[in-house]
Amino acid sequence: MNHPAVKICLVLLVFTFAGVFQAQGAAESRENLASIVTIPDPFARMSALEEFYRHSRSDPETTGVDRNLLLHLTDTAYQIRNFPLVLRYGEEGLTRDWNNPRLKMALYYYVARACEEQGVNTAKALRYAAFIQELARVEDPLRADAVIWKQFVAPAQRLVMRLRASRARDAADWQQATESGIIALELDANEEAGKELYETALRARLHEQGGAAAVAALQALCRSPLARPEYLNRLAFWHSQDDRPDMAAELLITSYGMKRDPAVAYTIGKLLQKTRLPEALDYLAEAVKTGKGETATRARRLLEHLFFNVHAVDLSPAEQEKAFAQLMQDASRRVREGTTKPGFE
Repeated sequence: MNHPAVKICLVLLVFTFAGVFQAQGAAESRENLASIVTIPDPFARMSALEEFYRHSRSDPETTGVDRNLLLHLTDTAYQIRNFPLVLRYGEEGLTRDWNNPRLKMALYYYVARACEEQGVNTAKALRYAAFIQELARVEDPLRADAVIWKQFVAPAQRLVMRLRASRARDAADWQQATESGIIALELDANEEAGKELYETALRARLHEQGGAAAVAALQALCRSPLARPEYLNRLAFWHSQDDRPDMAAELLITSYGMKRDPAVAYTIGKLLQKTRLPEALDYLAEAVKTGKGETATRARRLLEHLFFNVHAVDLSPAEQEKAFAQLMQDASRRVREGTTKPGFE
């Protein structure tokens, strides 16, 4: 006899077992994905992930492609530099809801970098980089999370710098490019960020309208913990070209304190000869003591001219010789002791 209660029980049992099987299938899928992502070789892992992706799309018992699978597909494709796949899986991942903003930032960055690498959709890459910064602000609007800003916003700003510099046409374009690089440097002052900003500054300087942006970028770099003689010397050269000898001299003095280069000491002497003669003589004397070849010859020629014909012109020949000998003796001592500011003893 077909009792209605029996039918209801059978229907409930069918739905109960279906729910159990679906839960088991989801658990097995999660376990399979967890196993796949531990594969050390990224190419083998990518193959397994794609097979799992195809299975997930075709299996009627699954609820669809897991968003974490899309994240792992995008991440692994990025590792093996398969940028078409980064775009494919990354953009699909961005259509999903993400409770963790950091994961969405990672997807935005992967897709933006893929656009950059393939030379396509520059506007989209710039937009995604802006989204990363907005997400960082939403995540912590009052106090910046240093990890978020360092891991996601700084690389995104470097990407913006590269993209804007690649298509810069006027002063405003170069300013936008270098400002992004400066932001990245302030968030994460690492050597690679410094190198990229320096290279962008060099490119800007070569452009007819990029001079101001180049100087601003290099000034930021020289104020950062990454300041080194190469950057300081370049900025000093630009200041000397722009008829700012005192600013150039101060930069070179800082550079000389880091690395006692006789060519730099000679240049400082030339720059200071009209405004700060005693300091100029000190640096020229050190250039004579440490320089070789043409550098030492030029330094001595200028030093002797400035000392005997300008600085000590009112002294007797004997007094001049004595004062000059003392000047050179003091220079030898500074070189030996590593004094960094001979003009301020």
